[in-house]
Amino acid sequence: MLSTFDQIAAEGRDVTVDADVVVVGSGAGGGAIAAELAEGGRSVIVIEEGGHYTSKEFGLDAPTMIKKLYRNAGSAPILGKPNIIFSEGRCVGGSTVINGAMSWRTPDKVLKRWQWEHGLDDMTPEKLDPFFTKVEERVSVGPQDPESIGEDARIMQRGADKLGYAWVPAMRSQKHCCGANNCAFGCPTDAKQSVLVTYVPRLLAAGGRLYSGCKIDRVTTDGQRATGVTGRFRHPVTGKRGPKLTVRAKVTVIACGAVQTPVLLLRNGLTNSSRQVGKNFLCHPNSKVVGVFDKPIHAWKGTIQGNQIREFIDEGIMITTSMVPPGLLAMSFPYFGAQSWDVMRDYDKMLAAGCLVEDTGSGTVGVDLFGEAKMRYDINDRDFNNLIRGVALTSEILFASGARRVLMPFDFLPSIDSPDQIASLFKHPIPKDEVECLTVHAMGTCRMGVDKRSSVVDPRGESWDVPGLFVADASVFPGPIGVNPQITIMALATRTGRWLLDNEARYFA
Repeated sequence: MLSTFDQIAAEGRDVTVDADVVVVGSGAGGGAIAAELAEGGRSVIVIEEGGHYTSKEFGLDAPTMIKKLYRNAGSAPILGKPNIIFSEGRCVGGSTVINGAMSWRTPDKVLKRWQWEHGLDDMTPEKLDPFFTKVEERVSVGPQDPESIGEDARIMQRGADKLGYAWVPAMRSQKHCCGANNCAFGCPTDAKQSVLVTYVPRLLAAGGRLYSGCKIDRVTTDGQRATGVTGRFRHPVTGKRGPKLTVRAKVTVIACGAVQTPVLLLRNGLTNSSRQVGKNFLCHPNSKVVGVFDKPIHAWKGTIQGNQIREFIDEGIMITTSMVPPGLLAMSFPYFGAQSWDVMRDYDKMLAAGCLVEDTGSGTVGVDLFGEAKMRYDINDRDFNNLIRGVALTSEILFASGARRVLMPFDFLPSIDSPDQIASLFKHPIPKDEVECLTVHAMGTCRMGVDKRSSVVDPRGESWDVPGLFVADASVFPGPIGVNPQITIMALATRTGRWLLDNEARYFA
């Protein structure tokens, strides 16, 4: 059963329900663990702050779709040097509805680091393989159909080949994606296998319930164990307040993402004896680089990412195409009026690419005076140098691909016209606050570990301080993973769900 704000508001009564498990958040982690538990015979309630939308409502109208599908209009600031623009989904299905569906297992070298540095002995490729395999089957991970790979990916591939740089075909959670390139505003064909079209239907078919348009503000306890949550229905667009919701549950799972999960826990003063809630904030800083070509390449035709250049991944740098609709791209440029028009009139000749940097530093997530997320992240010198190197390498590939001009993410250098100018990036120190930076990956703020003095949850995701309270999202990552995190989130959430089902007497008696 799925109940929306409008349905609950029309009834006009506060809602009180009981369940074995309540899950706050319906994204990659929340959707995966909820379906796992519901199909395992447990009564499950999922609560989503955002609205419920389907493919019939997904389109290219940027202002409308951003208002519906994104938190904070898709541009929450992570304050620091430089400031970083953070985007995350807020709708049924969470960020899986608006991401590029890139699907990679946690790299073996990352798992080894988690074993050695955090004592997580079960985090081996062999022991995690059943969970990765299950998730990949659920969301149909596979290579893109060749016919739907865009010309932008093929152009970048040719540039990488010319320079001798290794690349890999994209692995995505999709079923015969036609290459509509509307990923950022929801898939209009349901080819992208987001939580919205995979785990949510499985949850509902197994008897689970989902309430959308409801903001949870309190995690309840009896002084010893978690006992559920309370909140209030709010219209996801207008903010109109509705009835209250109370869920009484034997197990409470927080899966709001690595920004909103620590905020909820901090507001409730829970599970922070280690003082690590909101610490160790990781975000894979990104910068975008746009090549402008002489001839139209129609980069909006074809999937958002057709390949990834992995030549420099051991250095902590990954490069890929990431063409987005014109409204979204235009908003990201520092141009206005006639100047903006002069740039965007070449949209049909543009190829947008991005370089991702694996963090070696970290930031924090706290709570501001209004009870909302307050993010702080200062890129350390090593990662900043990697970011500049990533921009240089991306520019080199674009020029090798035939670009006549490259739009740069720097205030002091908005564009360059030849590969000879790339060297200028290294002649003088670049002020960190003069670089445009963005991210869609947040991790690490409630990290798991074997020592409750330095972690927030145990190796299964359960709070050290509050029995029956679990976290199932990217905030449990002990460190960065250097690749898109969706599959790792789902696999770890599925693993936690399996743990609960295998220990029913402990949690559901």
